[in-house]
Amino acid sequence: MWPVARVLLVLAATATFPPDSAPPSPSDQYPNVEALRHYAQGVLLEEGGEGPEAMAEYFRALLLDPRSAAIARRASELSARLGDPQRALEFADRALKLEPGDTRGLWLKGTALFNLGRGEEALEALIAAARADSDQAGYAQSLARVAEQLDRLDLVAWAYGRLVALDDADGEAWFQLAAARGRLGDFEAAERAIERVLQLSPQRPGAYFLQGWIQEGLGNADRAIDLYRRHLKIHSTDLVTRRRLVNLLSRQKRFAEAYAEAQLVSRERPDDVEASLVEADLALRAGRTRDGLRLLERIPRRAPADPDLMLRVLGVLVSNGRAREAVARAEGWARRHPGDFHGPLLTARALAASGKRDLAMTRAREAVEAAPDSLAPRQLLGQLYQSAKRYAEAESVWTETVRRFPEVPGIAFDLAFCREQLGDLGGAEAAVRDVLAREPDNARALNFLGYLLADHALKLQEALDLIQRAVRLDADNGAYVDSLGWVFYRLGRFEEARAELERAVLLTEGDPVVHEHLGDVYKELKLMDLAREQYSKSLARDTTNSRVRVKLSEAR
Repeated sequence: MWPVARVLLVLAATATFPPDSAPPSPSDQYPNVEALRHYAQGVLLEEGGEGPEAMAEYFRALLLDPRSAAIARRASELSARLGDPQRALEFADRALKLEPGDTRGLWLKGTALFNLGRGEEALEALIAAARADSDQAGYAQSLARVAEQLDRLDLVAWAYGRLVALDDADGEAWFQLAAARGRLGDFEAAERAIERVLQLSPQRPGAYFLQGWIQEGLGNADRAIDLYRRHLKIHSTDLVTRRRLVNLLSRQKRFAEAYAEAQLVSRERPDDVEASLVEADLALRAGRTRDGLRLLERIPRRAPADPDLMLRVLGVLVSNGRAREAVARAEGWARRHPGDFHGPLLTARALAASGKRDLAMTRAREAVEAAPDSLAPRQLLGQLYQSAKRYAEAESVWTETVRRFPEVPGIAFDLAFCREQLGDLGGAEAAVRDVLAREPDNARALNFLGYLLADHALKLQEALDLIQRAVRLDADNGAYVDSLGWVFYRLGRFEEARAELERAVLLTEGDPVVHEHLGDVYKELKLMDLAREQYSKSLARDTTNSRVRVKLSEAR
């Protein structure tokens, strides 16, 4: 059931006559004079604020004239106003049985369904109403509001598109259209919409922020930064925008400016650990080393026994090339908390970051021995072995970890990977099939097994079926789309492979493996210029891949 506040909000927004429609003329609709009298009395009572009494009159009118869709619609609307969506739905359904496809009846049904928590059914009715009467602004407004609540951005954009088509001077509709288009990733359309907003209402609150966000989406970072700052001059306490500005400045490597903004965030949120960590990180990047290190000294004092907080501090040090200091702090935490397995675990992580892998493995083993029933130490030890390509030792760790923690599917994928590297394809396949036996709709497992089979040219039809199931579960996952293209390649269906891999390149933002796969497809299609381009892009992202280097040489 939807919360009462939301019900009232939607009722207030939707449960009235659409603004440019009028109630039907009773004299044309009610041949029963007595029914007409009760209807008219109900209208008078309703307009006088006596809702329950008005409803009683509408009941009497319906008893006398049960085939009047107009009375049923009026009763539905009043029921909604009185906070009774179930009765509103019953009257709307009654009206639609009498007059199927009536737009106002569909609209009333949609709002009632939404207020009953039946969102998808509500959308169906509201879409039908809005499309059947595309000149009715009230229907489009209701659809937009309900679609927004259900995160159906495509419908939000469509509805506000209808509203601006009906009234080009509706600045609020243009603003909401710009926001919806931006959230859909269509920043060009969003930019056109926000430009219209600024023509209609240059001082509209939030316009600078939305314009900045759109410019950021278009890749115009400097313009976005300027707009965020203009917004913050007006709304100086808007920390959401200030944090966004911090992140954007940091991505542009304008660390001194980002640090200054981060200090303002921390000043407003002195107890916000995340804000303090960001400030410390940016202080180090901006060359304010003493300030950054001093802040990193203070942060753990908020919760001295919290290993997760210390881990985040270590992460800031490591990311700023201060792994040796991270090791020293981890060892200090371990000394202050003897007997706590998090001590050697933290030290192992810091040592690994500093390049001391063997010593890191020793500390990770100590953590496993100190807490044999804990997942984190085993995961770290397995990852350390795996990153060192000591696959046999990693496989042993993962096998025991899966035995102890069968409900954690991600471990099985590490186990399968190590077995594949050891040449045990059957064992790798079995590890993932165990996951699917428990979770048949686990998209990651479906894709992993499908790709494993496809990559080794095994059971290709089953591989295709598995990957297609994964894509149906997560259609915009670039890794899954890449797998689909790759299995098409293995099946010799090169045009289908090309279509999927060209999409995968976009979804993964240029993953080197996807570029390589697409290059292989272009090569099979005799498109050698395109193949060379993809191999070059793959090498640009991963300069260590000798296999791709050979492919590029052979394609010249």
